[in-house]
Amino acid sequence: MLQKKISCYSLLLIIIIFSILITYGFSHYLFTRDIYYNSFQSQLDNIRIDELFDWSTQYAWIGLAFIPVWLIIKNFVVSLCLQTGLLLQNVKLKFGTTFKIALTAEFVFLLPQLIKLFWFLFIQKSYTITDVQQFYPLSALNMFDVKNLSPILVYPLQTFNVFEIMYWFVLAGGIIQYLRTDEDQALHTDKGIKIVLSGYIPALVLWIICIMFLTVSVSPVT
Repeated sequence: MLQKKISCYSLLLIIIIFSILITYGFSHYLFTRDIYYNSFQSQLDNIRIDELFDWSTQYAWIGLAFIPVWLIIKNFVVSLCLQTGLLLQNVKLKFGTTFKIALTAEFVFLLPQLIKLFWFLFIQKSYTITDVQQFYPLSALNMFDVKNLSPILVYPLQTFNVFEIMYWFVLAGGIIQYLRTDEDQALHTDKGIKIVLSGYIPALVLWIICIMFLTVSVSPVT
């Protein structure tokens, strides 16, 4: 399989390059000066908006530079979660293998970012920065009016989306691929799903709870 032939370093480099290109697209084609005016006109004067836009443009490289760090940390943690699931299911895979599986699955999350970029470039051309931040294609959040939602619910509803579920299946499929032999294929399929359910899903729930707690701390729900 292709996944087995590509090294972790190559996968990491590819995902970093694509992530940086997409982030660059957001900062240069979506978050323009006009959009800053559209977003902050009612809150700030024009001089302050110009200063805010110039500052964000000047220091945009910091966000780009942080992308490799974030991807390494995120996929390292996901790999740890998979190792926990493997341990609970009494199955062994090398850490490098689960890290490669996590990196492969990470490509799933490029899809909603590309869709979002396309959406605001060609379909919804009138928008604010908040609109971009809160929009997540094929997520449960799209079923509600965000203005009427408590801030604490925005992130959980964003997280419950088609791409997140696809991510689970890619993780499980990667594990199955490395466990699979000519015998007991059904058993390995069952193991792969259980490893994701017992290792990754509880960590995801804990992460969502932490974000909800931080949301309440920053903007308390009244």
